[in-house]
Amino acid sequence: METPLQDLRYALRQLARSPGFTTVAVLTLALGIGANTAIFSVVYGVLLKPLPYDDPRSLVSVWGARSLAEFVGVRDRNHTLQGVAAYLDRVGVSLSGTGEPARLAGALASADLFRVLGVSAAVGRTFAAGEDQPGNNAVVLLSDGLWRARFGADPSIIGRTLDLDGIPRTVIGVMPRGFWFPRRETELWLPVRMDRSNPGEFWGSGGYYMAGRLRPGMTRAQARADVRALAERLRIENPVWRPSERYYFNGLDVIPLDQRIVEGGTRRLLLVLLGAVGMVLVIACANVANLLIARGAARERELSLRAALGAGRSRLVRQLVTECVLLSAVGGLSGLAVAFGGVRALLGLLPADTPRLGDVSVNGAVLAFTAVLALGVGLVFGLVPALRLSRPDLVGSLGEGTSRGGSGPRKRRLAGALVAAEIALGVVLAVGAGLLLKSFARILAVDPGFRIEHLVTARISPPKARWSDPGFTAPSAAMEERQRVFYRQLLDRLSGSPGISSVAITSQAPFEKTNEYGAMWVDGYTTNPNELETMNGRKVTPGFFRAMGIPVVRGRALSDADQADAPRVALIDETAAQRYWKGRDPISGRIRYPWPGWLTIVGVVGTTKNNDLTDQPQPTFYVPFAQYPQAQMTVVARTAADPATALGAIRAAVRDVAPEIPVSDERTMTERLGESVAQPRFAASLLVAFGTREVAVRMALGAQSRDVLWTVIREGAVLAAGGVLAGLGLALALTRSLRGLLYEVSPTDPTTFALVAIVLVGAALLASYLPARRATKVDPMVALRYE
Repeated sequence: METPLQDLRYALRQLARSPGFTTVAVLTLALGIGANTAIFSVVYGVLLKPLPYDDPRSLVSVWGARSLAEFVGVRDRNHTLQGVAAYLDRVGVSLSGTGEPARLAGALASADLFRVLGVSAAVGRTFAAGEDQPGNNAVVLLSDGLWRARFGADPSIIGRTLDLDGIPRTVIGVMPRGFWFPRRETELWLPVRMDRSNPGEFWGSGGYYMAGRLRPGMTRAQARADVRALAERLRIENPVWRPSERYYFNGLDVIPLDQRIVEGGTRRLLLVLLGAVGMVLVIACANVANLLIARGAARERELSLRAALGAGRSRLVRQLVTECVLLSAVGGLSGLAVAFGGVRALLGLLPADTPRLGDVSVNGAVLAFTAVLALGVGLVFGLVPALRLSRPDLVGSLGEGTSRGGSGPRKRRLAGALVAAEIALGVVLAVGAGLLLKSFARILAVDPGFRIEHLVTARISPPKARWSDPGFTAPSAAMEERQRVFYRQLLDRLSGSPGISSVAITSQAPFEKTNEYGAMWVDGYTTNPNELETMNGRKVTPGFFRAMGIPVVRGRALSDADQADAPRVALIDETAAQRYWKGRDPISGRIRYPWPGWLTIVGVVGTTKNNDLTDQPQPTFYVPFAQYPQAQMTVVARTAADPATALGAIRAAVRDVAPEIPVSDERTMTERLGESVAQPRFAASLLVAFGTREVAVRMALGAQSRDVLWTVIREGAVLAAGGVLAGLGLALALTRSLRGLLYEVSPTDPTTFALVAIVLVGAALLASYLPARRATKVDPMVALRYE
């Protein structure tokens, strides 16, 4: 009785009889399935895995970069959301009084954030109602990771007081293991401070995002219309300023919360890579299908004999498909080993700040994906050859008495079509790789506007409550003088340190994860007080431009004479000069915030890149630290020796001047630059790996020695040309998805397309020529005797 088990045993015997074929097919499939499993593991963990909150599908991001007053308006007056919470990400918090001072990654949250997320504390409790009001907000929630790493998982931590930014805060809870929000790196949560008695802070302090939960039966479109109507009223009610509609409604959109956490650039990159690795799998399937067709020529006598003995076509198809599925299953199991290694490699290549990287693993969902993929691959690459080989030529095969029958025109056409498809997909991959590689080269060629080499940075974070006035309002004159004295002493110590040739401080160093900017009135340019000019702002000491290697192109640099009691001055960069003083002399021009007095421009400096080499230059102004001091600053030092020596000197100097102050984010500017280009480097590396693999000669004609009997150079040229033309057309359509990943390179860059076409046609012709040349050296009599 014929059973699937018999088919399986027969398939095992057949594959064991052809170890060379089996090994090549399994390895080909293992690479294709393994690469897809590895990429899918990342895509699932970052994009598809449900957020670890209650009913995550009903959670939405409501409105971004808004004030607390606008949050309260939306929370209290909406009709479509059953809960709304506010949060502010990337809040650095200085911890002191418990061992070495440390800078922790924190977040501010309204009291109802955890209720909206539907998450309770593992130990203790979360925020209670009213704990985000002035006088009631001296509490803190710890992450499980911080609790274990810093406090040894001590259960008595509840009720303990920690010195956070100079403020005693009571620990009220520890969140569950695995919980994170809004980033996995967040170590603690502090309540926001909603001071309605201070309109400037309540209405004017922006940057807060809102998370909400839809009411049952409500849609995101309904919530969007509801919040839009509320925003119209809140804009009019704003007592501080009347923002323009274009500015005010920017970012107003109700989207799934996971799309806020994982924003567009990362999402687009991972989906592009998933598509690319899918093409690699299709090429692998085509390769194996061609192997099966070539092997079928050797098995035609066997299949004809079985058909003559009464085996029906469905029986033969079932046997051949069983062999293919078995091959695919073994390839899938082998691919898991590739996937485990691939996931580790991908985690090392991806930018460190990629959201949800901690959720990436080869888990049950990924294993199910691999199983379905392996089964599907076995059916896809096996069915077409099985259908073709299940109709043997009984007379020809049995009459010739050969076990190595030649291949007929239909088989050659099928094999040729598969080869052409491989070439076409290889063209798409190679074009994508070429575009990303060219884009990455353009990025690396960008002038950042300063000298990157031999430059180190370190963030200095004095506890806010002891180094700026409580409530974080404008510091008093005495507090400002304390800030000046501290940094003056720090710079004096560092100026004489071995290995440091120049040193300065700045409120923000290039390629930090923040951006300081101000709404500025430009004298002679701005006309509407509600539509001010957005400019990046930096507070620096006079040595900053020398330490960074930023040229002064007009006027003068800042000097030691620009003290607190001196006239208020500023420098602007060339971008600001060209935008706001076109046709005018910017020297002695004036700018101001909406409220303080005028700043006189005394010089113009070169434009620098602030966060990313691909950023469009933004107008920037620099003011003297002595006139506008603040507590948290970044030290930049030009080194003459080992960077580690300079960083050690910074830590030692801070410890000598103020032991309570933590030093964090210590790194070289080269490391900062590397982090800023991590995403384009990752994309280019993977697509180049995929593309070059398929440009290899084995992709093209002649990959198998038996193909020598099927083709000659003319046929190879026709197939190569057809595949390349089809691939170029497909690439024209698909590479538009790379637009957001490219820098100063068009998705239809003609140079890249032409170069790929030339290389692939040349590779295909060479792959056709070599076996054809070997075939011409075979003795015809030997060939006839063999047949």
